[in-house]
Amino acid sequence: MYWLKIPRTLTIQPDMIAMDIKMRLIKKLLLRVLTVLVIIILTQSAVISISISRDNNPLRPPETDSPRQTMSAFMDNMNKAYTLIKEAEKQSEEKGGLLWHSPEVKKKGKQAQLALNRAIDALNLVDIPPINRQDFGTEYALMLKEILDRLELPKPDEIPDEKVVPQSLTRPRTRWEVPGSEIAIELVEEGFNVNEYLFTPETVKRIREFYESIKGYEYNKSNYWKISRGFYRGYITTPGYLLPPKWSRWLPRGRYAVLLYDQTLWQWFSLAIMTLVVFATIFGVEFLLKRYIKTANSYKKVWLGLFIPALTLWMTNFWEFIIDEHINITGAVLENLLKLSTIVEGGVWAWFAFMVLNAIGWTIISNMPQGNTSLEAVIVRNGFRLLGVLTGLTVFYTTSKEIGIAAEPIIASFGISGIAIGLGVKPYIENLVGGLTLFLNRPIKIGDFCELGGVIGTVEDIGLRSTLIRTPDRKLIYVPNTVVSTSQIVNHSQRDKYSFKRTLSLSYDSAHEELGETMENLRNILAQHPKLSEERISLGSLSHEIIDVDIFAYILTRDVAQSLLIQEEILLKISHLLDITGAKVVALTVSNTIEYSHTSTIDNSSSFDTEM
Repeated sequence: MYWLKIPRTLTIQPDMIAMDIKMRLIKKLLLRVLTVLVIIILTQSAVISISISRDNNPLRPPETDSPRQTMSAFMDNMNKAYTLIKEAEKQSEEKGGLLWHSPEVKKKGKQAQLALNRAIDALNLVDIPPINRQDFGTEYALMLKEILDRLELPKPDEIPDEKVVPQSLTRPRTRWEVPGSEIAIELVEEGFNVNEYLFTPETVKRIREFYESIKGYEYNKSNYWKISRGFYRGYITTPGYLLPPKWSRWLPRGRYAVLLYDQTLWQWFSLAIMTLVVFATIFGVEFLLKRYIKTANSYKKVWLGLFIPALTLWMTNFWEFIIDEHINITGAVLENLLKLSTIVEGGVWAWFAFMVLNAIGWTIISNMPQGNTSLEAVIVRNGFRLLGVLTGLTVFYTTSKEIGIAAEPIIASFGISGIAIGLGVKPYIENLVGGLTLFLNRPIKIGDFCELGGVIGTVEDIGLRSTLIRTPDRKLIYVPNTVVSTSQIVNHSQRDKYSFKRTLSLSYDSAHEELGETMENLRNILAQHPKLSEERISLGSLSHEIIDVDIFAYILTRDVAQSLLIQEEILLKISHLLDITGAKVVALTVSNTIEYSHTSTIDNSSSFDTEM
């Protein structure tokens, strides 16, 4: 055997080995302890950060998983809003001034508003019109808090909490009522707030009734939750939203304010002044604009007409903002005012939309080669009018949804009572169809001299329901389009030429010798005129006293005014000829005979020729 020799420098002593093992164990132990401490610290910081974020997150909705959580969330948030408002008002008074709150006061006001909004989220406002939800939600939350502060409420642990469902219940309860009242919290089973416990819509509807019944009672100080004394009355008797402006301390408020229909006297006075300012502004600007429009050209007139509806919309929104956010009108008065202003806005929006479409249509028509007398212009004008009507109906539907009017049953009623409505609407539909027939067939256009439905005159306008006729004696007649489309239309303006028909009555004693020469001279006069065709001079009748000579020709023009000038010119030449020949004229009348041309054109003389 060979012995392995280990150098002295590498020799490992037993004590050193033991020490090394102990040090390793200590290091492992310290490492484990340090790891546990780090985990505990991180866990605690995470829990703290989560709790802080949950408490300070303004967007976090209230806990509404059970009646207990809903009740607690509502009461806690209302008390928090009340405390913050009182602190902000006290702090604002200490710093003095009349106009502006300090940043610290504004911050507390915003925090109070966030807390109030979270309390409003505990109410089921599904039956409140969207336009009123913020205002009425605030009022209902304040009144509900006043009601609950006067009732004897159970402690939180006595209110059902669905996180711990009793074994006797096969499913969580869906409704809980405050003992001794009809105020209920119920599970929402459909809609946006599904699976949340909220104060029921029936409770919300009756909150004002409950408040009026209980507001004379004392606050119940024995409840678990704190009371917010005079929160609602302080809100409705001060200007601004929740946090009143600094100058409001000079106004009577709280129990010192005299209320008339839940509004203070200064609120009624401010409402009247604001309404007068709005009306004076609108009518004053309209008066000045009308004076300017009189001197403006037609292009400016049609576009300047948009200014008044636009100003009315802006002033109406400004009026709503002032009475709601600054004067702080509340209750049923605010509801009625908002409904009225919304109806006005809907009507003005429809008016504005119609005016915009009319301006666009007018601009298109003005750029047409034939101007506004062509049928295309009529189609464009009436098409934009129809678009304006449809836009108005759309605005009505949207407005009705905003103010809580159910438009669906109104629309559905058209199907239920279609026969009755059809009988009333039938004439309008017939007129509309008649107007469309005129647009498609194009028998007449604006400016034509026509005979339709027994009316003779110049067409001044073609609308969707009627055609406007100006008679020769300057009367204005509206002929329904259903009459125009179903009756005979005589369009005198579309004739290719006008007839000239006269009967010349000569004395027999003075004309029998010169009759042939007279008739030949008449033929020459007609033949030499460049605007006449198919001229004929014939002997109509012969008696011992009178000789009738029929004169006929076509005037080659489409223009009425030009045809009248040519007729005048021919008659003057005939008169001059008769003076030269010395023939005695008994009469010169319009012929009633029917003349036939070689083109088989039949031209009956009519009252139109007499007018010519």
